[in-house]
Amino acid sequence: MEQEEFRKLLRRYTEGNCRPEEVRLLEDMILRNPVAGTWDWDSEEEKVLMGIRIKRAIDDRRFKKERGQRQRWWIGGVAASLLIALSTWLLLQRATEETHDSIRISESSPFPEEGVRLALGDGHVIRLDSVENGFVQREGGVAIRKSDDGKLVYACNDRKKRNSSNTRIPLNTIHVPNGQQFQLTLPDGSIIWVNTASKLTYPVDFIGDERMVTLEGEAYFEIAKDKKKPFKVLANGTEILVTGTHFNVSAYPSDARVTTTLVEGGVTVRKNKDQVVLKPGYEALVPDSGSMIERKGNLEQVLAWKNGYFIFDNMDILSVMRSVARWYNVRIEIKGDYSKKRFGGSFPITATLDELLKDLETVGKIKFEKNGKEVRVMQ
Repeated sequence: MEQEEFRKLLRRYTEGNCRPEEVRLLEDMILRNPVAGTWDWDSEEEKVLMGIRIKRAIDDRRFKKERGQRQRWWIGGVAASLLIALSTWLLLQRATEETHDSIRISESSPFPEEGVRLALGDGHVIRLDSVENGFVQREGGVAIRKSDDGKLVYACNDRKKRNSSNTRIPLNTIHVPNGQQFQLTLPDGSIIWVNTASKLTYPVDFIGDERMVTLEGEAYFEIAKDKKKPFKVLANGTEILVTGTHFNVSAYPSDARVTTTLVEGGVTVRKNKDQVVLKPGYEALVPDSGSMIERKGNLEQVLAWKNGYFIFDNMDILSVMRSVARWYNVRIEIKGDYSKKRFGGSFPITATLDELLKDLETVGKIKFEKNGKEVRVMQ
């Protein structure tokens, strides 16, 4: 294959436009011409080559027994994660290290681990995984149903009557423990995905001139359009105002900031006197103290959790370990100075903790020691 033709093939691969036979051809070429681990590079094409090799090595090790039956989860639309893995390898190889006191990370949620729980307005709590699909609870004139696929759906049939009355609207709260996620549909048709170790509070129906929910943790919102009744998310003193759009809000207390990332439509983010109107693909970072920051967002990384992945894009070790601790409900101790190291890669959240740690050891050139719910990061 001529060099220019080969470069065009690589470009199509990075854009996710390769046909299956072209993907196989590219892999076969790499297997016939392995890249040395010490190789340095100065082009995006070379980075992709190393990324493919890293990802293939990870897949071969983790899924050796199931290779004949498994879908190749890293192929098709995730070419960027190959570049991430490669960049991580290079950054970790060149990082300098210093020893300092250890850092401990714990992200245990205050909610019971047994399952997702729904707290009703009257104080009763329902463990949703213990009730059958099709289960219906009524509160405040609203039907709350667990659908056949295990999601929660709110439906109100007498909203006109309710809007003209002074009926008190009960608040419900979804508690999602470590290692789980949950999806619900609100009575206005808005769909919300609630991430692990998170809590969402909302009225069983929206009356009046606004729709408002409160979030602690992380959630992805697909808001039904209603210009006459804006939708508002309150998260740690930050207000996110929309009329109909798709966006992600991350507001874990341990992160010491609220991050709103816009996927589609438009949102206004406010806190005190600061305000920013986001465009699709951008995000607003609101620290607990300090000024609001607007920047280009990494949508693949931000939305990875909703799509069943961890994606670490040039991410520092503290952020990576917080995600690991939050999902697997483990306590992590980091010994040594890793402040200059960065991680990357794409990993399915269905992997066991042992599998994930083994993969991180491979791409991160570090060691983990696991003992029950304790994990130590070592040189």
